[in-house]
Amino acid sequence: MRSSRILVNSQLRRSLVRLVMALGLAGALASLSAGGADVADVEAHVKAAYIYNFARFVEWPAGAAAGPVRIGILGHGDLTSPLEEIVRGKSVGGRPIKVTPIATPGEAECCEILLIERSESKHEKEIAQALAGKPVLTVSDDENGSRDGVIIAFQLVDESVRFQINQDAAMRAGLRISSQLLKVAIPPSGRHQ
Repeated sequence: MRSSRILVNSQLRRSLVRLVMALGLAGALASLSAGGADVADVEAHVKAAYIYNFARFVEWPAGAAAGPVRIGILGHGDLTSPLEEIVRGKSVGGRPIKVTPIATPGEAECCEILLIERSESKHEKEIAQALAGKPVLTVSDDENGSRDGVIIAFQLVDESVRFQINQDAAMRAGLRISSQLLKVAIPPSGRHQ
C-alpha cells in the first residue's frame, strides 16, 4: 500500500539528488521536494521526466533520425498529460518532440519511443514481439515489462520510481543505451543499487 506522501530520508534524498542531476530531472526534484503533491501525480511526472531523458540517452540507428522525435502512447493511463507537459517546447538533438496516441503496435513502428500504459500490460509480450528488430524504444509502466521483452520497465523501489533495462531487447532493436542511463538502472538480477 502506498503512503499518502513520498517520504524521503536524508540518505534517499541524497541518492535522488544524484540521480536527478545525472539525468537532468530538476523539475522532478522540485515536485518531490514540494511534499504536498499527490503521490500518483508526482509518480507520473517523474516517469514522464524519465521518458524525456530516455530520448536524450538512447542512440537510434543512423537512418532512423528524421522529423520530430515521436513518442507513441499505447493504452490509457495517467502518463499522457504529464508527458505532454514535460516535453512541451523541448527537443532532442535539434528535433522537436511529438507525443501521439497509438491504437495498435503496428502504428508504433513510426515512433522512436512507445510508452505502454498499464491498461495494455497484459499484451506486452505480443507488443514486444510485434516490434522485435524495429528501432523502437519500448517503455512499460508495468514492472514485469522487461521480462516480457520490453526494453525499459518502470519499477517502484522504496517509494522511488526506478527502471530496469533489458539490454538484449535494446540490442535486437538496434538501440544503443548510454552508460550514464545504465548506471542508474536497476540491475537485471533485481538487486537494487
